[in-house]
Amino acid sequence: MFAAFPAGLRLCWTLVAFLALASNAGSAPAINAVNAERYLRQQGWEDYDGKNVAKSPVSDVAPVMYYEKDNAVPSCGVLMASAPGKAPAFVELVGSEPGVGFPQCLGMPSITRFRLQNKEYIAVEYLSRETREDIDRHYRYLVRASSGGVVTDDVLAEAVRPMATDLAGTGPHAALGVKLARAAHLARLYPAWQVLERDFISDPLSSFAILENRKTRQCQFVAEAGAAPVAVPHTAFAPEASCAEVLASSRLEKNGKVFYLAMFRGQDRKQWVGVVSVSADGSVTAEKAVAERINRADATKDMKSAKAYLAKELP
Repeated sequence: MFAAFPAGLRLCWTLVAFLALASNAGSAPAINAVNAERYLRQQGWEDYDGKNVAKSPVSDVAPVMYYEKDNAVPSCGVLMASAPGKAPAFVELVGSEPGVGFPQCLGMPSITRFRLQNKEYIAVEYLSRETREDIDRHYRYLVRASSGGVVTDDVLAEAVRPMATDLAGTGPHAALGVKLARAAHLARLYPAWQVLERDFISDPLSSFAILENRKTRQCQFVAEAGAAPVAVPHTAFAPEASCAEVLASSRLEKNGKVFYLAMFRGQDRKQWVGVVSVSADGSVTAEKAVAERINRADATKDMKSAKAYLAKELP
């Protein structure tokens, strides 16, 4: 879905993410790994030997797909280690009563770790067959607590609604789960603004959103790289113009930075471009000087022209 990072930039991003995760891990109590097989035995459940179950990226979270006692259809859930000395917690994702047949768990195709608001998150993707014809894709979100254990973020899970799919679409959609979480989080942080889904961009370690308020004819450009988001008003790039219409968004990688572009139209039909960058260390900058050059050069006919001019202007 998204373009791969060049090797040098990918290495920088990976190092930054690793150091951030290691820093948080070092300040939290040690958590033991969970033993899914032992938990299943204790519950009297039979392990489901299916192939559509992803491997967890952390040892204290385990996907569990199983048959409950006297049930002929599979269920699934997540086993999570609690604070030291406490029993692991289990969250059922899909389950049905014996003899009912639905819903059924069809798999847990991805489990993805990412950062949001300076916290470690895990997106658990799972599939449920609701009827013979209806299959839904879901995401449940876990967050690392200050105790060191993992808990569910039920508010975020509620904001990301199930999506209909079919048997052909039951493969992993890990990047989608992260993208939806980031968009839902921004919508919660900025309730007076509309997050434009069409123009939302989610990269491996950062995201970019255009927020619009049609009543006031204002918009903001918001970028984040795992920490607190940074919002830049459209007037930073067009002081005298309103944001009458948002036209497009895009991204460009160069010199160890990711540049996000937003194109919008003022009340006089003139088109403008705003540029926000995210550095390898996660810092967000409003690139006012380069955006001004793009706008003065009249390279705002379309996004292709704006990106070409930006690529030429960057050293």
